[in-house]
Amino acid sequence: MDTSTDHPAPSPRPALFDWQPSRVMLLILLCAALILRGRAMLTMSPSLRADPDAYRGVARHIYQDHTIGLWRQEFNMMTPTATRPPLYPLVLSAFNYLELPSWDADAALYGLLHVVLGTASVWVVWRLGLLWGLPPAGAVLAASLFTVDPILINQSAQVMTETLATLLALLALLALTHGAQQSSLRWQAAAGALIGLGVLCRPTFLFWLALVALAQFPFRTSGTHRFVRLAALVAAAAVVLAPWGLRNQWLFGRPVITTTHGGFTLLLANNPQFYDYLRSAPWGSVWDGEPMYRWWETSQRLIDTPGGLACDELDADQRAYAEAWEHIRDEPTMFAYSCLVRVGRLWAVFPHQVSREESASRRGLRYAVAIFYALELALAAVGAWTLGRRLLRSPWIWGTLLLLSFTAVHALYWTDMRMRAPLVGVVVLLAAQGVLVLASRRHDAKPMATAI
Repeated sequence: MDTSTDHPAPSPRPALFDWQPSRVMLLILLCAALILRGRAMLTMSPSLRADPDAYRGVARHIYQDHTIGLWRQEFNMMTPTATRPPLYPLVLSAFNYLELPSWDADAALYGLLHVVLGTASVWVVWRLGLLWGLPPAGAVLAASLFTVDPILINQSAQVMTETLATLLALLALLALTHGAQQSSLRWQAAAGALIGLGVLCRPTFLFWLALVALAQFPFRTSGTHRFVRLAALVAAAAVVLAPWGLRNQWLFGRPVITTTHGGFTLLLANNPQFYDYLRSAPWGSVWDGEPMYRWWETSQRLIDTPGGLACDELDADQRAYAEAWEHIRDEPTMFAYSCLVRVGRLWAVFPHQVSREESASRRGLRYAVAIFYALELALAAVGAWTLGRRLLRSPWIWGTLLLLSFTAVHALYWTDMRMRAPLVGVVVLLAAQGVLVLASRRHDAKPMATAI
């Protein structure tokens, strides 16, 4: 009797798993990244001429006065500052030495810098996809999602840190992956240095550094090799951070390795006005934090330092921290609720309406962004679910810790959607994993008519 139908041969894998994209495909993807970010630069050129976080001003004073400083309108003078992390303005200041003829020319160069950084990030995502176990098609899919990400495209036309911070996060993930796979001290040191640079770009990276070091601590094993690898990571980060800390010790009397702005950011997210807004404001409305910004500007005084007159940012920062924690203790329930709101804003899919008189095209664009992120985050959730405990093992654990660290910090401090830019690389890798899992299950499912 023919029993060949009793045990059918297993179904072949979906073609998506075995498709081998050519290097030309990757080149096309990189060209698409250049085009999309270049178009954003041209379309949003007024944003490149603006300076919402004063990074252009800091960069100009690095060139003119050879110090990381800001013009203080209330004192009518330039003073040294640590309110902003130093790496991004230091990078921007390099263009000032070209002595371009106009502000617009500077803005164009800043835009080109972001285009290059954003395109390089696409390539790193593709490499991470291959190293993290995705098939070549999955790595290309992740890089494609990264290429068209609305937050990244928008921030590539803003004089802000997100584009540089995203590349540093991806390069650190790449170094951590190589360090774990090759048991290499050189890669470990590179990872520490890159995360240290991340701290000098976005202080939130400091918590990620702590979690990465904790994850590598040899709790259950003996021997010196793991201690040496951990020491290489921490020492490299310390070497990168030390000059900034020593400079701030000299100027402000304290070795600040982040910024003197954290207290204000915590207070901006935890104050009676914001809590009242959360209680009573209509859903989707935007809170006006202008009174808080005015308070911050008037809360500082001039002090005499070894580097000359400077604002006493450290004292203002400590008073802001103290006031924020007082409000938190007074209203613990609202604080807990506000933490949930901030996490929701960090991972929101729907961009806030920024003006009351919004055009139909602008509204349609916001809805399109919301649909994109809803699908992407749903796929990322599927990918995370199917990875299970592998999320806590190398190489995925480095991305998991990055997501957890940024989410934890931004649950306390002021946040919005753009601040998850450094996390997008991990999200798209998870989303690609989700697509592969769904494709595999759909391929293997039996038709209902023949299912037993």
